[in-house]
Amino acid sequence: MDFDDFFPKKFNYKVVIVIMCAILTASYIANIMLGKRSFSRLLDLKESVKILEKRVSALKKENEKLQKEYFELKELEGSY
Repeated sequence: MDFDDFFPKKFNYKVVIVIMCAILTASYIANIMLGKRSFSRLLDLKESVKILEKRVSALKKENEKLQKEYFELKELEGSY
């Protein structure tokens, strides 16, 4: 048995190109799913936005109560 029996002289570049395209495509999809600008990161940021919007709403309500209390105290102070 010769070396040429195991490895034919004609090299098939189409197979190499298809394999490289598959690797690049897999890498691109993995980057989309797990990278810095990924889909999971987008979902995390949307959840953070919801939490922050709730916090802003709660702080606005608290501010409204404190302003009301402040102006009531200011009004009492002015009546003396």
